[in-house]
Amino acid sequence: MTEKGTEPVRAIMKATALLDLLAEAKRPLSLSELTTATGWAKSTVYGLLSSMRSCGLVEQDAQSGRYTLGVRLFEYGSAVSSTRSIIALAKEPMERLVQATGESASLSMLDRGEALVLSHAEADSNFHIVSETGAHLPAFCTAQGKVLLSSLSDAAVRRIHETQFFAFTPHVIPTPDALVSEIQTVREKGYAIENGEFRIGVRGVAAPIKDHTGAIRYAIGLIGMFRRVDSDEFRAATAEVLKTAATLSEALGYREN
Repeated sequence: MTEKGTEPVRAIMKATALLDLLAEAKRPLSLSELTTATGWAKSTVYGLLSSMRSCGLVEQDAQSGRYTLGVRLFEYGSAVSSTRSIIALAKEPMERLVQATGESASLSMLDRGEALVLSHAEADSNFHIVSETGAHLPAFCTAQGKVLLSSLSDAAVRRIHETQFFAFTPHVIPTPDALVSEIQTVREKGYAIENGEFRIGVRGVAAPIKDHTGAIRYAIGLIGMFRRVDSDEFRAATAEVLKTAATLSEALGYREN
């Protein structure tokens, strides 16, 4: 008896093996060549190729019928390369940001309606506040999340609140409409504030990192035990975050009109 859930996994493994063969060949391959190389039934290979072709993972020449790697894989590779590039670019600016403010910093991107932490730099203190690299944070109640949500439509922002809302603290934004209003403020000011909404007593500020098209690709921010968001200390931290975000945006090719 086949263990439940193993067939989809085997299909993924087989699809990956076909992609490996196409990558190693460095030339278009026919269905017969791929069938011979794998030792699988022709119907199995054809079914996998058809599914991958519909997703853009492989392409088929209209005349020869041979298969090559699809443009979708190039798009994926470009996305991975871009992510790695921003992590490398942000390393020193993040460290300078931490030194200038004495607070922890992190870099994130939007992933399935949440803020995915790509990198972080911790301040030299006894308080561990910043989330680890790879963590997913709720976008509706964190500074970086709000910045990333500001790149979406109001309808998308409302939908994320409706599907992901959880009252982490009494200060969390309670309704979709209230979140939409907050995000509009973020767009106008160019930065977002977190005021004890995710964790009691923890406050933060984040700003967008834009690419050459002006699109918001990432967010960078600080998180710490600030006493108030209207304090001189917090305003100074906000200025540093905005300066760092501008530096990284410029490195990605963004230019203000």
